[in-house]
Amino acid sequence: MANERYKIKKVSIVIPARDEDRNLGLVLDELKATLSGIKVDFEIIVVNDHSKDRTEQIAKEKKVVVINNYGRPGKGNALRLGFKNAGGDVIVMMDADYSHRPEDLPLFLDGVEKGAGLVIGSRIWGGSEEYTRVRAFGNIFFTAIFGFIFHRYLSDLLNGYKAFRREIFDNYKYNSSTFEIEIELAVNTLRSGHTIMEVPSHERKRAGGNVKSSVAVHGTKFLLKMISEGIKFYSERK
Repeated sequence: MANERYKIKKVSIVIPARDEDRNLGLVLDELKATLSGIKVDFEIIVVNDHSKDRTEQIAKEKKVVVINNYGRPGKGNALRLGFKNAGGDVIVMMDADYSHRPEDLPLFLDGVEKGAGLVIGSRIWGGSEEYTRVRAFGNIFFTAIFGFIFHRYLSDLLNGYKAFRREIFDNYKYNSSTFEIEIELAVNTLRSGHTIMEVPSHERKRAGGNVKSSVAVHGTKFLLKMISEGIKFYSERK
């Protein structure tokens, strides 16, 4: 039942990665150090999303599960592939660019154990070294639009650091190819009757390489996805 305490059996950490050989090793080393102090069964899955550098080799050297996305590239496509192959009853998604801190992971798992269906790391509460004024405004704007449409107001809907119960993925159809999968996860959590919880999470400056998202391109996709999901959400309730 939604909102009841939940006993986690196994956690799958899914990390989509494209051309992140400058950062991935750091992420995996920190993640393994954090996991060594948490008494839950874990697996780490790196989804290599058409990388042209040593991302795949580094993941294999770190002895984690490596899945290659041979289909269309895109964060949404890579994540869906990783979620499909995950063996955990709880799935964590985090970025490969070193911006998400593994030491925040216990907060996410505690949120799931307390009954949440989806736990989102809030950079509004935890702070960010990556925010520009444009990106900060964009996140606040789209998060507010989501709240207006779905009547669930959050502080940081679009942060890619999330934990959720596997049923949120298994029980619904996902078709997002890029970053708008963030919207699908949130809406499907509401559909399921589970709660969405936020926890403080600090976003570090990425260790190297370039940001993969575009405010203009992906902002448009976010807006269109929220509108289409909103239409479906309310038509289902008639």
